[in-house]
Amino acid sequence: MTSESAEELFEKALTLIRAKKEREAFELLARIFENTSSSVYETEARYLSYYGYLTGVVAHNYQQGIELCNEAIKKEFFHPDFYLNLGKLYLAVSNKHMAVKAFYKGLRIDGANKELKEEIKKLGVRRKPVFSFFTRDNPVNRFAGRTRAVFRRLLKGAK
Repeated sequence: MTSESAEELFEKALTLIRAKKEREAFELLARIFENTSSSVYETEARYLSYYGYLTGVVAHNYQQGIELCNEAIKKEFFHPDFYLNLGKLYLAVSNKHMAVKAFYKGLRIDGANKELKEEIKKLGVRRKPVFSFFTRDNPVNRFAGRTRAVFRRLLKGAK
């Protein structure tokens, strides 16, 4: 590397991503991969995940971005941010189903992750109907769903 290490470039890129400056972050992460002799896939998983996310969002190469994010998850499946990045890419290609799956996988790892919860809330994901053999708008399902919601709130308040 030049004067900056890969770790310093990565930390700057994260700061830029949080500031919604994805293009600049992409350029920094690209420098990490330009200056390495190994394959992109042989680098650290977190570099891969964020580079994959930015490859999709900035370079509009969604397929490669999803591939890189999945590779990062294969290497280290226990980072909820990796699932967040993957889910955002799926949303960018209008695949809501896969995005929701990715977000929920991330929440299984860290149930308190605010960013994952925000993404799910933005999507307006609904719970399954109480009785799957009735339609969602059937009066029995509506009553049972409201009752379930009340009980969940009561149980949450009791803790």
